[in-house]
Amino acid sequence: MTVETIHKIILHPFIQESLQSLKLMTGLDGTADEPFIDKVGDFRFKGYAVCSDMQGQLDGVVLMHHYQETAVAIGQAVQQSLVGEASNSDSLDEELVAALEEWGNTIVGRATHLLQQHKLGFEFSSPHVALDLADMSRYLEGVQQIVTVPVHVEGVGRYYFNLLVRQLDQQNSYQEAVINSDACIVAPPTEGEPLAKEALIMTVDDSPLIRKAMLRILAGIGYHNVIEAEDGDTAVEQLLSKQPDFVFMDVVMNRLNGDKALAKMRETNQSTPIVMLSSVTDASVVDACQSQGIQGFIFKPLNVDSGGEVLQAYLKR
Repeated sequence: MTVETIHKIILHPFIQESLQSLKLMTGLDGTADEPFIDKVGDFRFKGYAVCSDMQGQLDGVVLMHHYQETAVAIGQAVQQSLVGEASNSDSLDEELVAALEEWGNTIVGRATHLLQQHKLGFEFSSPHVALDLADMSRYLEGVQQIVTVPVHVEGVGRYYFNLLVRQLDQQNSYQEAVINSDACIVAPPTEGEPLAKEALIMTVDDSPLIRKAMLRILAGIGYHNVIEAEDGDTAVEQLLSKQPDFVFMDVVMNRLNGDKALAKMRETNQSTPIVMLSSVTDASVVDACQSQGIQGFIFKPLNVDSGGEVLQAYLKR
């Protein structure tokens, strides 16, 4: 497979999703350069990377790779967009890493979803953050080729997409797929009365940053009666004990993913409207959630400027 084909089929959706998410989640503009081959022996870890293993017709790793100062600047911009305030830290503290993880998960989730739709024979692992060479070393084992695409962020600096190729099935003939931007999303209901402002809403996410962002967005559209759950198990318990009128729930969580929590909830409660949110999913997960009965499915990110309009469309009874 040529560099151009690798770029178009594999790296292109990651780059395009990163540019779109960069604009949506930070307000920053970015442009991508042409791809080139990096020398494996010259490759150096720059300080921060989001990594996703690939298997199937190609064994390798996709990296979104930053110098630390670029990562800090983008992380601060993501914080500002999501919660209306940013860290003053000039190093990658816990809050900045959480913001960058949310941005990285959004990009990897959407890009891998698009690739899986085209059934090209690639499978991707959940993204992992590397903060030092020890975190990074396992991804470098057995790498035979590296394709690199620099991305320039106006007023900030550069980050890079790298495809680290361990083994490529040369016998497989790939058709050059046209990657489109169709989002797999369950649209909001077209009927129903707006949810009363005093209604109790539960927001479920294992990221404190995202829960904080949801509280701010909901408050911005007049909903202040909100409870939080940090995992699927807690959400199931609170649905029974506190009986919220409406639920927003993330899919991918450390303890009991949202789709599994949804199935448990529907064993005892068929009526409470539940909207799923995720940046890392595929059509099978959406279908499974729909089969359990959901009000909608939103692909993250949501930001403080436009998120209210999106959530308001779903808040109906």
